[in-house]
Amino acid sequence: MKNGNLKQMSLFQSENNRCKPKEPVLISLCFLGVPCRWHGRRARKRTGLIEKLGKKYVLVPVCPEQLGGMPTPRTGEYLSGTGARVLDEGLAIYAPETGEDVTKHHIDGGNYAVEIGKIVGACRAYLKGGSPSCDREGVTGELLKRAGIKVIRVP
Repeated sequence: MKNGNLKQMSLFQSENNRCKPKEPVLISLCFLGVPCRWHGRRARKRTGLIEKLGKKYVLVPVCPEQLGGMPTPRTGEYLSGTGARVLDEGLAIYAPETGEDVTKHHIDGGNYAVEIGKIVGACRAYLKGGSPSCDREGVTGELLKRAGIKVIRVP
């Protein structure tokens, strides 16, 4: 500190301003190899996808099922319909092993994912296909689309 002057700098700015900020995107947490899927085992880590997206974006991982309060492992429910039908027509999602209605968990988790997306300024989300939440046609996918966040389905 020379002459008592402090140089003001943003938390997101490098001293020489060479680093350009990357756009944030939501990404399914399971793509990182975190054991958060319904069966509690690690999914195959999507190294190529992560590297490709990481060059252009700041990756913000989310697991809507966990955000909605579901445990891992959990029942392996599936969606017979679409997230839009769950939200608009009251279509329920049941856990086949127990018969429990888990719809609220999926809706809550989707709403939290939307909230996170808004907080970080995400304009798109790369989500796991085939999930009753994460799929583009799932509950979270539908909520994100309605919030103006583009959803890309990753098989």
